[in-house]
Amino acid sequence: MVRSAESVVISRSAEEVFRYVADLRNEPNWHVDIAAVPADTDPVPVVGKVYPLTFKPFMGKTSGTFTALEVDQGRLIVYRGDFAGLQPQITYTVEPDANGSRFTRAVDMRPTGVRVLMTPMMALMVPRRNKVFVQNLKRALEGQSPSAM
Repeated sequence: MVRSAESVVISRSAEEVFRYVADLRNEPNWHVDIAAVPADTDPVPVVGKVYPLTFKPFMGKTSGTFTALEVDQGRLIVYRGDFAGLQPQITYTVEPDANGSRFTRAVDMRPTGVRVLMTPMMALMVPRRNKVFVQNLKRALEGQSPSAM
């Protein structure tokens, strides 16, 4: 099992942060492993709907999907990813904070088949990448340039 949960306090209201992260078209601005999201993507995910995404090349693959599993307007979004044979559950949580709002991005993944051999590497990489993504979101919403690292 690979797990990571990273949080960041953003000096924006919880409503603003939720609106931004709910719209997958904003994802390439802060999630630097996602290259593109179709322009006609819903601004708030619809439970059960599958959303196509273009990822930066990984294991020779560039296409994948996020399926919306749960949406609690203004507070929570849960996706199941499907990319390169991996199916992580990705949870976005937004909560009010005295300094704006707290955003948490959690990833839970159980590699199967031959991908189990990659678990130790993923256990190191996923938390590192997750930390970069939430810091990029903070930068994007607070008017700074995101980092690709």
